[in-house]
Amino acid sequence: MSALLDDGTGNVAESLRPLHSYLLAVGGSDTVLKWIRREPVPSILRAMATGTAALSHQTLDALAPSTKLRYFRRTLMSAGVLPEIDVFLHDLETYGTRLFATLPAAHSALLGRFFRWRMLPLIRRSLQGRTLTSPMFSARRAQLRYISEFLQWLDTHGMTIETVDQPAIDRFVSADRVRQQIGPFVTWAVQERIAPKVAVTTIRSRGAGSHLSDPDLAEITARVLADETIPLPTRLITLFAVVFAQPVEASIALTRNQVVDGSAAMTMTFARTPIPVPDRLAALVRAQLRELDARPSRHPDTHGWLFPGTMPNQHVTAASIELVASRHGLALRHFRSSRLQHFAHTVPASVLADVVGVTADTAYRRSVDAGGAWRDYPPLRDIEESQRSLQKFHSPEPGFRR
Repeated sequence: MSALLDDGTGNVAESLRPLHSYLLAVGGSDTVLKWIRREPVPSILRAMATGTAALSHQTLDALAPSTKLRYFRRTLMSAGVLPEIDVFLHDLETYGTRLFATLPAAHSALLGRFFRWRMLPLIRRSLQGRTLTSPMFSARRAQLRYISEFLQWLDTHGMTIETVDQPAIDRFVSADRVRQQIGPFVTWAVQERIAPKVAVTTIRSRGAGSHLSDPDLAEITARVLADETIPLPTRLITLFAVVFAQPVEASIALTRNQVVDGSAAMTMTFARTPIPVPDRLAALVRAQLRELDARPSRHPDTHGWLFPGTMPNQHVTAASIELVASRHGLALRHFRSSRLQHFAHTVPASVLADVVGVTADTAYRRSVDAGGAWRDYPPLRDIEESQRSLQKFHSPEPGFRR
């Protein structure tokens, strides 16, 4: 490792000494060394050490985007030799710049304008200080690609965004449902008076008849509790979806300080209100905590993730959890949607928002859709009412008989 960081005098380059110390601190983890030894990382490290390449994010931006480059960037950030940035948001901006360079000038100017003045501000506003996740990055990248395909399709059919009509929009979208993703771009173009008054009709499947019943969910709970062939993080995230209606994206980002395990029953806080954790589920959470304490960390973890990932200072990804879950026949999003539907039928919208973590408006709409007894309850966050309703909410599932 010292050879990679040699400044040409037989010593570790001054600017890379924090990285050298960092790599020694992680104990020569095989995972870290494996990533560091993959090209182009060794070449760029040598160039940075000898001064032929600047130690900067811009130097990394010039390389072909890849997972190993993202890992390398995060490692340099964790070591303190590069400033912290939102890596996926940065990658999205880099992708946009490269995509626009491949497009005809008119398309590049129009899509670039939408990206800079509409998409990016909305993303930053929605993040509220958090960082962009891998699924969000993939979705926005795909959206840019579909919009560029739409503009090319218009060219092929002798139209532009200024002359497009509604039948043309409908034809483009009807060919492939994922093309509905051009909707925000079309809406923006109309609002900016670039396009005539057209719209993308979004067809959503409500799936009301596909929700699992309470007995179905109880059976799934019992199975996952007992099946030790499922990796523990996947078991826990599945159970959080089945029992507490937690989305995968929220569960993977849980931290250890959201778990309180004192003399009383364990509680977990998913939103604002702590939730008592049934005994058998609590036992699995304790097992996960013991596993984290027992295994050496590949990287210093400044967040205290309950489910740390392989990337420096990052939690596990939703894609990796869902891939493992699918191999065991577990449909996490379906489970979560079903449990949320049951909650919406029996729990006030304000309680659902405070305990589960959905927005008050979403909780209220779910309650109305479910036709629940609380569908007329005002979608407000009432703490006292929340506390009075928690006992009903916290009733143990059949799979958690004590």
